[in-house]
Amino acid sequence: MLASVRKSMRLLPSYEMPSDEFVAVIRRDAPGAGELMWMKDDRTYCSAIVREGLARVECGSLSESWPRKGVLNVTRGEPYQENPGEQPSSFVFLAVVEGEHGPYHYKGAAPQAAGPVNDAVVAFASGRKLGLISYEKHSTQIPETEICGADGAVCFPAYYPNR
Repeated sequence: MLASVRKSMRLLPSYEMPSDEFVAVIRRDAPGAGELMWMKDDRTYCSAIVREGLARVECGSLSESWPRKGVLNVTRGEPYQENPGEQPSSFVFLAVVEGEHGPYHYKGAAPQAAGPVNDAVVAFASGRKLGLISYEKHSTQIPETEICGADGAVCFPAYYPNR
């Protein structure tokens, strides 16, 4: 998985990834596809969404505050199209939450056009732990839903980005 992601990253000359031990694989999919996240420090994240050799990389700083308990970042859905020129076939979302509350799941039944929720935990030397979550939807017309941790302490709107 990481080898195929690194190959895709070479197409982005200004980008560099840390060594494998500092990268959290949130989801593995077909060969060369999945979602990764890593933290340069406990406030700065980078994410890579890889589909069929194409990597989309985003780096940013976690919010100082957000209206939902424990939620530090929810991204806009990144569109992916199966065939060039067609409408996107899926939208991938990533979220970062404070602490270990996983595994994460849709509140109630998962919407019909929603993909599975995947998560991983990154622990820092300071003891701070962040939950990294990826999920997708396969339609622009999908009912609003929330994603919650197993303990119910952290819930957030699945398709509402905070930036």
